Amino acid sequence: MRAKSAALALTAIVLAATPPSAAAVELHGYLRSGIGGNGKGGTQVCFQAPNTDFKFRLGNECENYAEIELRESLYKDKSGVEFNYVGMLAYISAERQDFESLKDAGNDIALRQNFFEVKSLLPGGANVWAGKRYFHRNDVHIIDFYHFDPSGFGGGVDDIPVGGLFKGAVTVFQNKSADLGRVVWRPEVRAYGIPIPGAGQLEAAVMLGIISEEDANRTPGRAGASPWFTLQHFWQGLGGFNKLAFQYGTGLLASLNQFPSYSATSDAYQWRIVEVLQVQPIQRFSAMLTFVYQNKTRVNEDRTLNGTNPAGVNFVGDSSTSWAVGARPVFHVNDFFKVQAEIGYQSITPKNRDLGSGRGFLYANTDKRDLFKVSVAPTIVAGGTFWSRPELRVFATYATWNAATRSAGQGTTSCGASGTNPFPCDTHFTFGAQAEAWW
Repeated sequence: MRAKSAALALTAIVLAATPPSAAAVELHGYLRSGIGGNGKGGTQVCFQAPNTDFKFRLGNECENYAEIELRESLYKDKSGVEFNYVGMLAYISAERQDFESLKDAGNDIALRQNFFEVKSLLPGGANVWAGKRYFHRNDVHIIDFYHFDPSGFGGGVDDIPVGGLFKGAVTVFQNKSADLGRVVWRPEVRAYGIPIPGAGQLEAAVMLGIISEEDANRTPGRAGASPWFTLQHFWQGLGGFNKLAFQYGTGLLASLNQFPSYSATSDAYQWRIVEVLQVQPIQRFSAMLTFVYQNKTRVNEDRTLNGTNPAGVNFVGDSSTSWAVGARPVFHVNDFFKVQAEIGYQSITPKNRDLGSGRGFLYANTDKRDLFKVSVAPTIVAGGTFWSRPELRVFATYATWNAATRSAGQGTTSCGASGTNPFPCDTHFTFGAQAEAWW
């Protein structure tokens, strides 16, 4: 008994004498998960105009998705210099059953972030980083659209003070093709927090897409250095903010995202306008409104020769004009219950063009395709703001579309073969429950 007491006392002394850890692992993340059905019977379906880049998401997400982020401070000097590690894994599944193998069709796991950063090392507090990371991402929440997002593998310096007025960043990202015979370098220079007296701030960025490839992988007419320009205005007020962005990109970066087109020609381009307004002028009411216009020509074109395709190449690219407008108003009954709704409209019109050499025109049907969607969702929530989470909601969603959308959305999928495509089934109504959280 005495030996046991002595051992316990010794253990207590050792633990008391051990200094506390200089840092603890921080856990951050995001998740959404739920259940749903549709008015025709079977599983929930999701409504998105064919060939568009996003959908209005409230009551309109059909998968289980999560991101798990681990962050740790590895070293912190009394001068303020700090070495940090950030890693993130994400997974997605089809919400089918209790045990869902991530090896099953439609399920997946992905590495989203894996980088080191050194904070406040350089003069003025600038940071150095390298690895794979989310970098200064800008999105429109109600459509889950990351319109200004160069993220990926790279390295650089950010939060560089410029004349005491604003900050800058200089980075280089890299994309590798599956066969490793092509690499696209994406250097970017960015300035942010540029003050406009009495009128908010500006953010400006220029990125170049520069391809490096083996001779055997070269394609006819492939674009050279391809620019992507972004100019964005940011303003705070009415309990929220407003962002207005104008973007233009060509060639390799005509997609205006972090996924370049390795064989795009210099004829490929896109320009778009993105407007998002989020407000909470009074305690009981908040909202987000958005408008997006896109004009695409030969975006993501793959000029790899393909004799079995009437166009003569693997993919002639997305040529279209599209726009979308929508809003999510929220009535906050109290800090734990709210009723939110979402109304959204999408329209896309293919841009026809002659493929040349007697091969005809790009599209057989250039009719405008449109889709209208509305959702209502009574919600239990942890807080009384637009951004409060976690939340648990039940929802009802209704969508309608025109004949051109139905024709474009059918493809080779029939209602009997797959219940996930609403267009051939004429499924207009869905319902369900969903949880969403970030921390």
